Amino acid sequence: MSIVPRAGVEDSVDVANAQDELLAAQQQVITAQGTITQYRETLRALIGADAHSMPEIHPVALPALQETLPDSLSFELLARRPDLQALRGYVSASMSQVDAAKAAFYPHFDIKAFWGYNALSVGDLFKSSFQQINILPGLYLPLFDGGRLNATLKSTRTASNILIKQYNQAVLDAVRDVAISSSQLNDLNQQAALQQQKVTAAMVTTRSASAHHQRGLVSYYAAQEARRPAIAQQLLLLDIQAQRLSTDITLIKALGGDYRGPALSENAPLR
Repeated sequence: MSIVPRAGVEDSVDVANAQDELLAAQQQVITAQGTITQYRETLRALIGADAHSMPEIHPVALPALQETLPDSLSFELLARRPDLQALRGYVSASMSQVDAAKAAFYPHFDIKAFWGYNALSVGDLFKSSFQQINILPGLYLPLFDGGRLNATLKSTRTASNILIKQYNQAVLDAVRDVAISSSQLNDLNQQAALQQQKVTAAMVTTRSASAHHQRGLVSYYAAQEARRPAIAQQLLLLDIQAQRLSTDITLIKALGGDYRGPALSENAPLR
């Protein structure tokens, strides 16, 4: 594709600049195609397909994401994570059922309360939550208080204390991951809303320039140049949407599952 001055209206320097930008855009397309090929080969290796049995991959639009997070991200959502449940099992297996019940503390708090914490400790989880009294059937995730266990038994259980420390740290890390990713997603949601307004404003200018060109008031080149800000804003919006999608996936992974829908409300048991 080439850009040729029309009837001497467009300045040759402007056309040369446009030609240079076109070539740069074509280079970006080639780079993107190479990245797609790399992803396809990675996917092929993961599913064990050969070069001839690899399913065809077609481009699809980005999925629509909710514009806001739920009012609360309850701590109980983490109970779906199998790694935390496995560690909980190790702790319980290291002591009797009675001892485990004495050490267990079933907290209830909103993980969003820890947005912006620079340093988060297990003590913060104990202080910022309250003990659930009525435990509904389903999966629940306790914290274990080794100090309370030792005080009750008047002895030190080294193996249990080590497992308790490892388990509580794993829960703390999970809470921190959820707090960070949900805070980032909240910021990106706000950025996306503002960026959408910029796109809308830029499109007004583009449509105005196109209308002026149709009336012969401006050149074709000027009308096309007016599209530049709108395209730039659309690319920025696309980048933010991609970041939102990636962060949303990170949050789902940190929680051990989706966090939307009535089935995951604060009062609904996790089964």
